[in-house]
Amino acid sequence: MAPEFLSHLEELRKRLIVSAIAFGLGAILCYFFSGRLIEYLIHPLHRFENAELIFQTPYEAFLTHLKVAGLGGLVLSSPVLFTQMWLFVSPGLYEQEKKSVIPLIVVSFLLFLCGTGFAYYLVIPLGLHFLLSFQTESLRPLLAIGPYFSFLIGMIIAFGVLFDFPVFIIGVVRLGITDSSTLRKARKTIIVIIFIAAAILTPSPDPISQLLLAVPLLVLFEVSLFIAKCIERQKSKA
Repeated sequence: MAPEFLSHLEELRKRLIVSAIAFGLGAILCYFFSGRLIEYLIHPLHRFENAELIFQTPYEAFLTHLKVAGLGGLVLSSPVLFTQMWLFVSPGLYEQEKKSVIPLIVVSFLLFLCGTGFAYYLVIPLGLHFLLSFQTESLRPLLAIGPYFSFLIGMIIAFGVLFDFPVFIIGVVRLGITDSSTLRKARKTIIVIIFIAAAILTPSPDPISQLLLAVPLLVLFEVSLFIAKCIERQKSKA
């Protein structure tokens, strides 16, 4: 048992090293374009006339360039990261199941991109509109660049990861960890968890922003249940 456990650790180490190298190379490449990326990420703020970004410490702008380069590196390297994750899991699959690894990698990447785009183009602008609507003639927004980009990058990554929720469900069903009937019985609990996650991750406390995350996740959950049921039918026929 010990040699098998050590071999799994060695395999995990290799996958982590490859992932770290891919992320590092992507981040280094994105650093040279970090100025353009910053301008692109500031765009949701440009629609507010009185909102501007400042940096309060000499190193805050430099750290922002590093954060943006890290975000770009994560997006660029995400196909490699998903590939390494599924390759780490694949030795435990049957030969027939290994054929589904490539589609899972592609779907994981596409859903991650959908989540980041959904956050950037819809949720973040709506959240900023709500939060900055409290300004008055004597109360003007003066946003520090560090907290703004920490908020923005955190939201983008969180939505990207959460949009891979269906792939996780399909994966655990495919591996036999659970089945679609068990997930259906736990539907109410999962719905509550989704709304709690939406309330925590959305940029503003208003229910509209929370629904913008919760509703797509609920739809993705139902779609993943349907796909999981189809997978089980294929297994039973085989």
